[in-house]
Amino acid sequence: MSSHISPRELYGGAIVVALPPDTIDASDLRQIPDHQEVFLRQKTLSSIIFEINEYQASETVGSAETSAVHTAATNLPIASSHVPPVDEAAATYHLKDVIAEPDYLSPDGVETVTLKLPRLSVTDFPTYLSAATIITPEIDHSAKSTLPVGWQSDPAQKEYQTKTQQLLVRMKEYGTDFCVRINVPLKEFPQAQSEAALTELAVADRMMRNIVESLDIKNFGLFGGGELEVKQEETIQPSGPQPALR
Repeated sequence: MSSHISPRELYGGAIVVALPPDTIDASDLRQIPDHQEVFLRQKTLSSIIFEINEYQASETVGSAETSAVHTAATNLPIASSHVPPVDEAAATYHLKDVIAEPDYLSPDGVETVTLKLPRLSVTDFPTYLSAATIITPEIDHSAKSTLPVGWQSDPAQKEYQTKTQQLLVRMKEYGTDFCVRINVPLKEFPQAQSEAALTELAVADRMMRNIVESLDIKNFGLFGGGELEVKQEETIQPSGPQPALR
């Protein structure tokens, strides 16, 4: 990935964020729901998804799969290791809500920390960064058997991992939970701990760090709550290489 980043306008310019210039706008390739903005890496299966969701106010929307603090995120501006139960539940809910069967959340659960966004337009909103692993079971067509796969009652399976990070910005007064997810499927790599896989995970960390540092809301009318005066900030400047979080 290029060490440079550039500002991207999302939702018609209502949100501005820094992304690598070599990311592809998925709307140029397929139809994307109105509440989402999706970007793809050019040479890997990794994706960056921005999503406007309904605000979740109940502590019961999450599950016991939420686990301890995600210590790997210590290079980001963490405000506190304490996450209120209602916000922790919301983070888990939004992450699990996009997992479709037969995929499932790893038993390791969801790890969440509190962040402080630096831009004036968003700095007062409670913000959280979560990390989790999604497991995808697939039929192992390479497994030896005397019967074709279609005839087997219980064919052998492989399990693939997708490492995901989720930034959650909670805007209660606008009835909105704004999510940013970076997904890194490890299926394309021969080994989950291979150099190529670890490099891609480091790229994802840098992208998330740049998103945290640059996320700026220009028009709160996007969320149906009317206009809000926002202090103008200087244009996003490209940043140099940064150390990986992992």
